[in-house]
Order: sequence, then C-alpha cells, then structure tokens
Amino acid sequence: MKTSLPLVVAAISCLPTWVIAQVAKDTDNVRRNRLLEEIIVTAQKREQDSQDVPISIQAFSGDKLDAFNIEDTADLQRITPGVTFTYTYGYTLIYIRGVGSDAFLPNADPSVATYIDGINIPASQGKQDTLGPVERVEVLKGPQGTLFGRNATAGAISIITKDPPVDEIVGNIKYVMGNYDTQKFQAYLGFPIIDGLGVTFAGFKDSHENYGDNFSNGNNFPIREDFSEGGRIKIKWDSDVFSATLIGSYINQFNGNSLVQENTRPSLLLGAGAEGDEADRNTDTNFKGGNGTINTMAGAILEWRPGPVDLKFTYGDQLAKVDFGQFDYDSTDEDRAGFFTYDQYNEQHTYELQVLSNQNTPGADYFEWVAGYYRLESEGGFGRLFFFLNNGFATAFLPEQLGDILAGTSKVTMESGGLLYTESDAIYFQGTYNFNNEWGLTLGARYQEETREIGNANLYLVDTLTPGISQAYYEGNDYSRNILISEFDAPPLEEETFSPKIALQWFPNEAIQVYASLQRGYKSPTYNIVNFFGNPNAVEGEEATAAELGFKSEWLDKTLTFNAAIFASKTKDLLTGIVSFTSGATVRYSNAGTAEAKGVEFDFQWQPMPEFNPGLALTGGATYINSEFTDYKNGEGFDDTTGLYFGPGGLEDIPLALLGIELPLPIGDIINGPRDFTGNRVPRTPEFSSSISVNQYVNIGDAGAIEFAVDYSYKSEYFTTPQNSPFYVQDQYEIWSARAIYFYNPWGLQLTAFVDNAKDKDYFSSILQQDFGRTVTLAPPRLYGLKIKWEFGID
Repeated sequence: MKTSLPLVVAAISCLPTWVIAQVAKDTDNVRRNRLLEEIIVTAQKREQDSQDVPISIQAFSGDKLDAFNIEDTADLQRITPGVTFTYTYGYTLIYIRGVGSDAFLPNADPSVATYIDGINIPASQGKQDTLGPVERVEVLKGPQGTLFGRNATAGAISIITKDPPVDEIVGNIKYVMGNYDTQKFQAYLGFPIIDGLGVTFAGFKDSHENYGDNFSNGNNFPIREDFSEGGRIKIKWDSDVFSATLIGSYINQFNGNSLVQENTRPSLLLGAGAEGDEADRNTDTNFKGGNGTINTMAGAILEWRPGPVDLKFTYGDQLAKVDFGQFDYDSTDEDRAGFFTYDQYNEQHTYELQVLSNQNTPGADYFEWVAGYYRLESEGGFGRLFFFLNNGFATAFLPEQLGDILAGTSKVTMESGGLLYTESDAIYFQGTYNFNNEWGLTLGARYQEETREIGNANLYLVDTLTPGISQAYYEGNDYSRNILISEFDAPPLEEETFSPKIALQWFPNEAIQVYASLQRGYKSPTYNIVNFFGNPNAVEGEEATAAELGFKSEWLDKTLTFNAAIFASKTKDLLTGIVSFTSGATVRYSNAGTAEAKGVEFDFQWQPMPEFNPGLALTGGATYINSEFTDYKNGEGFDDTTGLYFGPGGLEDIPLALLGIELPLPIGDIINGPRDFTGNRVPRTPEFSSSISVNQYVNIGDAGAIEFAVDYSYKSEYFTTPQNSPFYVQDQYEIWSARAIYFYNPWGLQLTAFVDNAKDKDYFSSILQQDFGRTVTLAPPRLYGLKIKWEFGID
C-alpha cells in the first residue's frame, strides 16, 4: 500500500489539543524548530545571508543536519534534489544538475570539489568527509571556476567545522546502536586555553556488520567488515587584528563499497560458464575485496586585518594512503581475474593568499571585492599495482614471445604503476558593485596555468613459478621477480585557462532577490595512470559553461522561504572513464564531444502555522533535468550480446580458442570500433528528483520536548553508462525515513529512535560495466536504531 505524504502531514499537524495548548501558552520557552533557520554562508569568501548571494546554494547548519540524521556528505543527496552520489571501485562520483564524470582514480579531478575549512580535499578511495561536529555544510550548484581554490565544472561542497569557543567549555558525546550490530561513537570538546586562544577536539569510531554474506564454491568465505575511526583538532587564536587557526585530522578506515560486488549478468565470452548472481547483498567471490585507507590533513589559516583590507593565507597538507586495495575483477567464485595494490597514495599541498575588502576600504559602501593567488602541488597514483588473469586465456594478451612461453600457465600476474605529478598556479578576482539598494553586478575571473607529468608507467611480468614468492613480495619494494615487458612514456601536459563569471542581482524589496548568472569552469587535461597494454593516453581538458536565472524570496512574514531557478549548461570534451583490459589500457579515459543539460528546480522552507503550531516545519524541493550528449561519436563500452569492449581502444586480435570457442572468429565479426552515442542521456542523472521533510517540535514544559520527523526522497530512473544500455539502468526509487526525538534540555540530553530506508527499498550504490559482465553493489537496506546524545556547556 502506498503511503500518502499529505496524510502524514495532516496526522502530525493534528496532534492532541493538549499538546497544542501547551505550545500556545508557553511560547516563550518553545525551542525553534531545527529546520527553520537563517544560514550565513561564505560561498563568495565573505559572510553573507544565503538568501542574498547570486548563487544556487543549499546550506545546512549542524543542528539541521542532526535533525535530518545526516552523518556524511553522501547522505546529502536525500535532501538536495539534483545531486547524485554513486561509487566506482571505492571512489565517489558526484553529479550535480547533469554535470559530472564517471572517470575516477587520483589523476581524475572530481567534477564536484570538496572543501573542509577552505582546504580542497583530493580524490581518494574511502571518505575523508565524515561530518562530525560542523558549523554548516554548503552545496553550491554550477561551475565554481572563480573563487574556489580548485576549478570545478559541476559544483562544490564546502564543510565548515566549529571554531573553538572563547569564553566557555562546550562539548557533546554521542552513541548510536542499530541493526547489523551498528556501533557509532562520537565525542567533541571545545574550551578556551587563555584569553583569545581556544581548542576543539573531535573523535569518532563507526563499525557495522556486512549487509550480506560472501560464498566461494558454496562455502562461506568471510570478507572484512567496514569501519572508520579518526579525530580532528582545531586551535584558534584570535585578536583584534590577527587570528591564526591550526587544523589537523586523522582518519583510518576500511571500505568494501563497490569493491565487493555481485556479478548479476556474466558476459558471454569472458564470463562464460559463470553463474549470474541475484542482487541480494550476498556475494560469491574468492578474492577478498575492499580498501584500507589512512587520510591525514594538516592546515593553517592566518588572517590579518591591518585596516583598509583583510589578508588571509590558507595552507593545506594532505595525504591519502591506501595500504590495502583488492578487487575480484570477475566478481565470481572462480579464480579468473583480480587487481590488488598495497602502494596507492595521493599527496597534495595547497597554498592560497587572499586580499579582501572590508568596511574601511575606499568605496566599501558600494563595492566589495576579493583577489587571490592559489597554488597546488600534488603527486598521486599507484607505486605498484598488480593484475592477475587465470583460466587459460591470460596468455592471450601478452606479447607473442611471452605468450608462447607461458601458454600452459594457469595464472599470470602482471605489475604496472603510474604516478601523476601536478603543479598549478592561479590568480583570481571577483567584485560586486552595488549601484543602489536594488541593483548589484558581480564580475569575476580566474587565470590558471597547470602542468602534469606521468611517471612510473612500466609493465612487468611477475615470476610466480619459481618457488618462494610470498605476500611480502607484493607489499614491499623487492622487484627481483619482475620481468620488464614494456616501458611507457608520455610528454608533459600544459594548459592555460581563463574562467569568467558575471552575475546581475535585483532586489525589488527586502524579501525578494532575482539574479542571472553566467559562469565557466574547467578540469585540466590528464593521463590515465593504469596501463597494462599500451602507452598512457592523454585526454583533453573539460570546459563547462552554465547560465542560470534564479529567484530567492521570503513570504508570509518570513515564515515561507521559496527559491527557484532555471538553468542550462554546456560541457565540452566531457571526461569519461571505463575499466577494460581488452581496451588496451585497463582503465581508459576519453573525451565525449559535447553534453548539454537544461532544467528547473525549487526549494522551500515553510512554517505553516506560526501562531497555532509554531513547532511544525516543512522543507523540500524538486529538480527536473533534461540532459544529453549532443556530440559523442567516439563512444566506448561493451557489446550487450558478446560483452566485449568496443571503442577507440582495443587489442589487435583475441585468440578465441583460448576462451574455449571451437572456431576462432576474426575480431571484426564480434567487436567493432567506436559507436555514436549522440543523443544518449548523460549517465547518473535522473530526469526528476525531489524531497520533502515534515518536522514537528513540541515543548512539553518541565518534562522537556519531543520532535517527530518524516523524510521522503525520490529519484527517477537513470542510466549508469553513456552507452545507455538497458542492462545498466538504475530504476526509479523512493526512500522514506523517520525519527522520534526526546529532548531534556536541563541535562542537555537527546534520545533518538530512527529508521532509514524504512520500506527496505533495493537500489544500487554502484552498477559497473566491465569485461566480465555487470557487477553491482546494493545500497544499505533498512537501518534502524537508537541514538543518545549529551551536550554540555560550562561558562
């Protein structure tokens, strides 16, 4: 039976009369509903009301995120229509408004940049954005090429953590227990040390059982359970003219997401003989998958306010180290193929200097501006990456002389690597000129120079026949068993880009803003860094241009906030990625010609009965996107019948006899070159997405307060590959969540009973297209539990 959202709203609105009466007579003590708030953002590098910036932005305070039970950035898609999170081989792929990329690995810049306290977070497996205690999170939609440190074509997610207190001791302790033996611990403490100097500490530890079992040839073959643990410290000294902030964080985690998969449609040839799984979270693999990652970050923010301008310097030093990474490539219980690495990393250093106008700057009454310099230095990729092939066809892909020698070998292990070195320098300026109280004009520009080089790109055959090899060989720096097959080389990539922005604002009154904007963002050219059978191929840089006409407003004595926008974007040389060893590269990047997206969206926040029931709040929104490739003639993918790769790559020939086919066929009979994807829909982009939340807060006097909440989110179906194969579709799905919270404010106590994915809807967090077929990972099932949180403060 379908649940009707209007009935839910009506049921919560019509609480017993004694409850409403209590609220009415004790309004002075009624705590404001946590969904109703005015958010101050720094999307334009200065503090502003989110309703006053000419940017499509959704901002959430820490309290609001807690009210939604949002624990990390991936959960934001539940309450932010137009945003889609999916996973590929442990990497997060984010699309906003139909703009994104399915290319991954440390050398592929994400289309959506993520920042913590203004420091850019590099791409890595696992996650470094577990929220914990935060001041707010901002989701910016559209290219961010002017102000933010790292150019981005789709948007940005900015996480701002809490500053240390200056005159009190504050903190909280949180514990969550739930099904699948879920255990979450979190602690936060902030206190002043001396006048003007304070510190905060935050720590967390999360774990849960796997959502399914793993079997190999009918026997239980356990896989590791996910966990994450870490801590963050923030020290800030603040005076009238100078402040200094030091930040440090450490996260240790193991994540099996999209690295332990079910092969639900084995390919006809390479997957021949394998039995397809049913998508039920029970996997059948014989090679343990997952990645263990340690992320560290150190940062410094120095601010000086000498008078007519403010100066700000931000430094970030980050390292993401994967010391365990394994994937059963065929995702079956047969020993056919797999990847493994114990030496993958991404190291990044960033430096940013800003000069900002303030109230003492000449012309400050009508002109605000910020100028800056940004530098990035990074090194990342695979020191050692191993790939094994088995079941007789392994030698088909080796050079002829080695293939003949190893024709009887049951298993071949190869080693490659690839490190990408990046240096980038950029200068930028953005200013807003206010003609009067009604009209404002924002102009911005960014000029960037970037150089990239690739190294450590060789192919080796590992001698596994000579007795004595052990796991230590793969984890260490011993190359004595390696036989060099090929040395790959590629020239440096250099590019200069210019990213402009223009926005016009009109304020017909204090409650309404109408704005129009045009902006551009870039992603730099790059190389793929995983090459087993050919030279690294370079791909062009990506350019995204977006136009938007928006409307922000407050109505009914500010009890209703309603924002809407129409938008259009055009992305040239869209970066795409595919995993296929029969493509000649293993991980192969290419550029689509052009993709376009057009759409409309709105969001609202409403207090429908401010006098009679001030604790009732509704929030929600919806996005419609029409996206397609308008020029994509060199498409690559896998044939729906044979399962073999097609596209601009590919091996010269495949001896099909080694696959068990009696009559060898010419490759041209079963596989061809690039196919035309023009007119196909952009992947991972539902045409329609929406969300709505109903929250009722009720003060019950000396006994405390209670809060009830129901959330609903919907995504229409979308393809997961540019090929638009009917076998790689995420069907439409809807997610219901609910919570009941009890507050006892004298003790700072909060008790929450929650359920997420209440209807236990099956949908995918990952659907991958690869040589051995369709491999999938289901998103978490119904999760429920209890949360206890204690907040304290001492003046």
